[in-house]
Amino acid sequence: MNFLKDRKFNSKLGMVALTAALSVSLTACGGNNNNNASGSPAASPAGSASASPAANDKPVTIKITNGKGEIASQWEEAAKEFTAANPNIKVEVYSAAVGDTLNVFDKMTASGDTVTIAMFDPDAALHKYADITSDLSNEKWNADTESALKNAAGQVIGFPFAIEGFGLVYNQKVLDQAVGGTFDPSSINTRDKLKDLLDKVKASGVKYPVAYETDDWSVANHFSSQFLNQAEDPNTISDQLKAGTLDLANNAVWNGYYDTLDMLVSKDYNKYGERPLGQYYDDAHLSVGKGESAMLFNGNWAYDSLKAVAGDKFGFIPVPVDNNPDNPLNNKIAAGATQVLVINKNATPEEQEAAKTFLNWLVYDPAGQDFIVNKSQVISGFKNNPNTVTNPLGAAIADAVKNGKTMPFTTNYVTASDYQTILGPDIQKYIAGKETRADLAKAFETYYKSKQ
Repeated sequence: MNFLKDRKFNSKLGMVALTAALSVSLTACGGNNNNNASGSPAASPAGSASASPAANDKPVTIKITNGKGEIASQWEEAAKEFTAANPNIKVEVYSAAVGDTLNVFDKMTASGDTVTIAMFDPDAALHKYADITSDLSNEKWNADTESALKNAAGQVIGFPFAIEGFGLVYNQKVLDQAVGGTFDPSSINTRDKLKDLLDKVKASGVKYPVAYETDDWSVANHFSSQFLNQAEDPNTISDQLKAGTLDLANNAVWNGYYDTLDMLVSKDYNKYGERPLGQYYDDAHLSVGKGESAMLFNGNWAYDSLKAVAGDKFGFIPVPVDNNPDNPLNNKIAAGATQVLVINKNATPEEQEAAKTFLNWLVYDPAGQDFIVNKSQVISGFKNNPNTVTNPLGAAIADAVKNGKTMPFTTNYVTASDYQTILGPDIQKYIAGKETRADLAKAFETYYKSKQ
C-alpha cells in the first residue's frame, strides 16, 4: 500500500521474512545478475508449447518488477507458466526484498536496465513515474474491471494488480445474535439503520458495539478521504478544493461522514469513547475478533489481526453517509487497486506488445487467474476471475467487485503522507472534542489551497 507508516504495512514486515527472487532460465539466461537491482530475476523458460507469439514471431524478453516481495516465488512460477504458453516471450521477474524502501524500478533504471512492466502504488504511478507510463485505454481487459488507474487526462495507465478495500468490519456471530438470525450487511444502508443495529448489539449484552481505534492513518487517509466519492471522479472534488470553490462546512457529504464518525466514536457505542485517542489498534482487533465488540473501521488487511479466534466469520458494512437508502455511497464498499502494473513507454515497441500479451494472460488465461488469486491470495480487480481468496474480508471485497458494489478507493486520490501528518492531527483533535467541525473544514480547505 502507499500509506506511510501504515499499521498494516508495518505488521506485515514483522510477519514476512526477507524475500528476494532468484531463478535460472531454462534458456541459458542464468548467471550473475546486476547487484544494483533490489531483487534478482526469475526468468521464464523458453518452453516448446505453441501459443500466441510475440510481435512478428521474433523472440522478445520482458522485464517485470514486483514490489510485493512476499509473493516472489509465485511470480517466478507465473513467469514460467506464461512462457510455456507463449514460447517467443521470455519473462524476467525482479522482486523486491520485503521492507526495501527503494523501488526495484529505480535500481534497475539507474544501472541501465529498461524495465518493461513495473509495479507501483497508484500515487507513484500518477506522479513520480508519470513520464514513463503508457496509455492502456484501448486494452481489452478494461471491459472487465472498474479498478483501472486513470491519470488526470482520463487515460488508463495502471493495470489493477492488487485490490483492497475498507469499511466497517463486523463479527458475523455477534451481529447474528443481535438481530436474532442471519445478519445481512446490505440491510444497513442508512445512518439510522446503523444506529438501530448498534442499539440491538447493546441490547444483546455487548456493552460496547464498536472498538474504534483512531490512528492518524486510519482516521485521515482512509475514513476522511471518503467524501471525495461524491463525484464520479474523486479528482473533481480535489480540484474544487484546490480552486477554493467547494465550501466544506456546508457540504452535505463531508458533514455526513463526520456525523457518522461522531456516532461511532461516541461514549454510547465506542469501547474507547471515554478516551478516544490512544494506541488501540491491537486491542480493537482482538475485541472484535473475540466477539467482545461487534465492529471496527478498517480494511481487508485487518484479517491478519482478527483471526485470533478461529471459526468466527467477518464481513464489511459500507459506511453510511446519510439516511437515503438509495444513495450509492451507502451501498458500496470503497475498494480499488493499491498496486498497479504499468508498461514503460521507453521499452521497445516489441517489448510493449509482449507486455500487453502478458497482462491479457493475467486476466483471461486460467493459469493467470490462478496465479493472482489462488496462489498469491491477491484480490483480483477483474469481474471475470472465478477464483476467490480464502481471507473472508478479501472474499467480501472480491464479491463486491464482481457485483458492482464498489466505489473508488479514495486513498488513491490523496497524498497519503500529507493526510496522515498534516490533516491527521486536526481530525484527532476533532474526535477528542478539542476542535470544532468548522475548524476541521478550514484545515482541509487550507491544505488543499496550498496544493494549487
